[in-house]
Amino acid sequence: MDKKSFIQKKNINIITIRIVDELEIQKLNFTYRRQNKPTNILSFSFNKFITTNHKLLGDLVLCKNIIEKESLKYNKLLESHWAHITIHGTLHLLGYDHKNTQETDIMEKIENKMMLSLNYKKPYCLKN
Repeated sequence: MDKKSFIQKKNINIITIRIVDELEIQKLNFTYRRQNKPTNILSFSFNKFITTNHKLLGDLVLCKNIIEKESLKYNKLLESHWAHITIHGTLHLLGYDHKNTQETDIMEKIENKMMLSLNYKKPYCLKN
């Protein structure tokens, strides 16, 4: 994308991504979710305009070691799993969740569609 077309975009969404170790993500998970265990990703939604056309959606904190372990455990390509977890976290920043079956189905369908659009396999096998 050239500078001119970048500047002409009406709204630019910004996400901060931080990659951490298991100890740090466990501390964050306990502090913000009261779960004393490491996790693959945490999403912290901000969703505020910081300038007229720049919106800070929020922060994604990813744990490299957990993502690598999951990729082996679930027999997924590492690059594909990184893409999936990043998409999953970004959807949380956009307001999607998976607290019930209906929300889960909606979110998983979007994740599958986005992964396919990036030429990766579907991360979920859905009925339908």
